[in-house]
Parts: sequence; structure tokens; C-alpha cells
Amino acid sequence: MEPATLRRFAETLRAEHASAPRGASEAPFVVSAAVYRDAERCARERRLVERTPRIVAASSEIAPGTAIAIDIPGTSAIVSRTPDGTLRAFANACRHRGTRLVDTPCTKAIVCPYHAWTYDLDGRLVHVPHRETFGALPLADRGLVALPVSERAGLVWLGDAAAHAEPIAPDLDALGLARHVVWRRARVERRCNWKLVVEAFLDGYHIRVLHRDSVYQFFLDAAFVAERAGPHMRAMTARRALVEAPGLDALGAPELRQLGTPSFFVAPATTIVVHPDFVSVIVVDPVAPDRTTWEHVMLIPAERAGETEHWTRSWALIEDRVFQREDLWVCEQIQRSIDAGATNELVFGSLETPVRWFHEALARALAEVT
Repeated sequence: MEPATLRRFAETLRAEHASAPRGASEAPFVVSAAVYRDAERCARERRLVERTPRIVAASSEIAPGTAIAIDIPGTSAIVSRTPDGTLRAFANACRHRGTRLVDTPCTKAIVCPYHAWTYDLDGRLVHVPHRETFGALPLADRGLVALPVSERAGLVWLGDAAAHAEPIAPDLDALGLARHVVWRRARVERRCNWKLVVEAFLDGYHIRVLHRDSVYQFFLDAAFVAERAGPHMRAMTARRALVEAPGLDALGAPELRQLGTPSFFVAPATTIVVHPDFVSVIVVDPVAPDRTTWEHVMLIPAERAGETEHWTRSWALIEDRVFQREDLWVCEQIQRSIDAGATNELVFGSLETPVRWFHEALARALAEVT
């Protein structure tokens, strides 16, 4: 997040905390439980997620002269970087018999494990064993099928990130993620609707209770500010250190990140949480009305990659405990109630206003999905 935005959010949070608990600045609202169990709607939501530009890797994961596999709902892809640094993406299928080409990272060339058709990192078909057996078939036209790919803010996106990320691009650029590397990645399926997971990161109401024994010790209760940025959102949750901090004008981004935890919602299904010294990139995918794929990538500063004990503790706290045993656990409890018919609607107050924004933007986007 840009330092000016960080400072503005921190000043707002400190003023609200000093004056009084936040009042009902916006009216409560409800969401029908039906939107979390409707199969037809879930199918449309999945099509929306699949067709929207999305973060699939950190730039640092793809060195020049290498290629990796990307498997997400609706797409099996290869993302490569040529020796001159050009980023490319292709369908992960040989143009001969459709064999999956890449599972583990590869270098220099992409070789089919079935018949050894070979492609360079630009996707060109460069070698066919026993070429003569294919007669006049124009093999020069059988390079890998290209997919749209782009790079922004130290992240690799399938699709064109330029227009999609533009409203929050300066904030993402300010994170300096091009200088970060992946510490660890988790991918699991949980029994809940994907929207419940998104909503869990869009409210400042639950920290004192749900995270009482984990991270609440670092945060103020109900001290949360958010704003819309096109279909996306930027937000900050106040840490306890904010109360006693000196004047904010002289503080830069590293110091301000000790006073509040910034986060971003990148529509339609990505959350970025900026912890004091690392960044979580979370992407969820709708599988079924009651099943969601969760992927969490922990990015750390490259120059601190050797601090293995510290990062191991950080991962255990944030992924294993806070995300899996608290946030995702409670999402599954909500889904159980919905599926059992125990509730017909979910109620949200002013500390959960970003959830309203999320549903409004989602409804607009779904109106264009057939």
C-alpha cells in the first residue's frame, strides 16, 4: 500500500479509537442463505472466476530459462520465461496427442514424456522424432497454444492484469513483491462456499472472539477501515501499537506496517494480507456450492530467506492456526447451518460493510455471465 494511504488509514483508525467505538455508520443488511447453496449460481460464479485475470505465481518463481505448471479450475497451463526475460503462457498439452507436458519445473525446453515432441520456451515446436512419418502435415503450425499472461507488482497473472488491477496497481506496486520469494504454499479443499471465505477477510468484527487465543493480542478490537477501488478494496486493521505510536507524518511504510495490517481484496476471489514482515496471497475457487479450493502463498523478503526458524513459526501461526483452524473452520460451521436449513439469511453490521460492497460488485459482474 502506498505510504500516503497507509498513513491516512492509520490516522483514521487512531482518531476513531480515541473518540469512541464505531457507530452504525451504515445500516445493517442481510444476504439470503440461498446464494451460498444454489448450484446454478455457483456454476456462473465459477465461470466468472475462471475468465477474470488472476494471480497464479510470484514473479520470482519463474527465472529466465524456466517453465512451471499452473493448475487452476478451468485451466491447465505452462508459464515460462525465455532467456531474455519474456513471460509466456501456454495450454499444458502436447499438440501431438494432448499429453500433459509439465508437472515439475523444467529448463531450456519442454519435452513431451510420451513421444518427445519438443518445444522451446516461446512455445515453438522445435523437434519431432521421425518427422518424415507425418508427411505433409504442417508441423510448424503446431506450436503450443498460447494463453494471455501478464506481470504486475511482482506477480504473474493469467490474463491481462493492466486494466483489471489498475484501480489498486499503485498500492500493489508499493509492496515491492518483485523482491520477495515464496516461502511456502498450501492448497486444500474446504467444505464451505467460496464467498464465505472472501467475507471472512472483509470484516473487522471477529478478531477479538474468533482469534482470541492467536493473533488478537496484536490487534485492537473493532478497529477497521476500508474503501472501494473499482471492483476491488483496500483496508487496514489497527494493531495495538497504533495507540502509543508517535506522530505518523515521519513514518515510512515499514514502520506503518507495524501499526496496522493492510489488506486488499482483488476481485473476484483474491485476498492479499500485508503482515509486518511478510505477505499472504490467498486465492479461493468455487468448486461446488459447499466446496472451495483454498490456496495460500507466503511471500518473504528475498534477503531474509535464510531466517528459516522465524518463517517456520510465522507459517505455523498464520496458515496452520489462524487461517485453517479459525477462519476456514468457522466458514465450514456457517455452511453446515445453511445446508441444514437452520438459517435463512446472514446479517451484517457496519463493521462488515465491505461484505455489502463485495456482493454488490459480484452481482454486477454476474449479470454479464451467461
